Amino acid sequence: MFANKKIVRFGILSFTAILAGSPVFAMDEGFYLGLSATAEAVDVSVFKTVDNTIDGNSSLSRGKQFTERPTESNTISGFGILAGYSFPLNDQGLYLSGEFDLVYHGGKVSGTLEGTEDADARKTYNDANDPDLPSFATGPQVGENWPERWSFEKDYSYGLTLRLGGQPDFLASAFGPGAGLYVLAGVRRTEAEYINSNNGCSVIPTSPTSGPFCLKETDFVPGVVRTEKDYTAWTVGAGLHAPITERIGMHAEAYYMDYDSEPLVQLDGSEDLRVRAVHEPDAEEYGLRLKLLWSF
Repeated sequence: MFANKKIVRFGILSFTAILAGSPVFAMDEGFYLGLSATAEAVDVSVFKTVDNTIDGNSSLSRGKQFTERPTESNTISGFGILAGYSFPLNDQGLYLSGEFDLVYHGGKVSGTLEGTEDADARKTYNDANDPDLPSFATGPQVGENWPERWSFEKDYSYGLTLRLGGQPDFLASAFGPGAGLYVLAGVRRTEAEYINSNNGCSVIPTSPTSGPFCLKETDFVPGVVRTEKDYTAWTVGAGLHAPITERIGMHAEAYYMDYDSEPLVQLDGSEDLRVRAVHEPDAEEYGLRLKLLWSF
């Protein structure tokens, strides 16, 4: 996803923006509390691997690997609470703040894995046995890349964010004394649920060249795997601070977030089938966040 290049580019643009003018004011020193609302455009790629190269594999596709990587997007929302502390760095209004927040998310990203049928292996088996044997065309067989439905849903997240800010002169006339720009960087932990469902053949062959294999619709069984996982995500962005009253202010910020990918092993190759199947969701997002702050 070229995430590192995007992070660097976004950070440079944000830092350039905050330096456009001389800072003359900053947020007051002290603690603050707040509420937040977010809208996030989330992109999720799922890298799926089906590996039949493990010793003892007795599927029709033994010795082969199948891979697939679809990408889907959706917009999700979030609402949270936060607490932070702000303090000045100099007498020109430059300030630094540290903030901890907790966000609950709503919405999910869903997609389809199209699957891969090993037509050559099916034909080879049929040609080597009874030519009148029904072809393996009724569903995904052992060792093939099965078609699946998947979804990636964020439950809640929490994180620590640092903000470096000040006030370019042009903001004072637009938003009043106390308005300022800032850049941000942070780290988050996100609990998300990945669900994949399929309908395939789990019959174990008695030898590498013999059945029984799944030939009838009733031979294929549905399956659902639910995996909850904590993901680490890194965030960069930029925002605007505007005062509402002496002790109440508002933040509006845009940010980019990149998640560390985590392989989710569906089959580890130790089962009788000797097939290894792994799903690896890889997510990134662009978000907008509004915050209402109370300082003390």
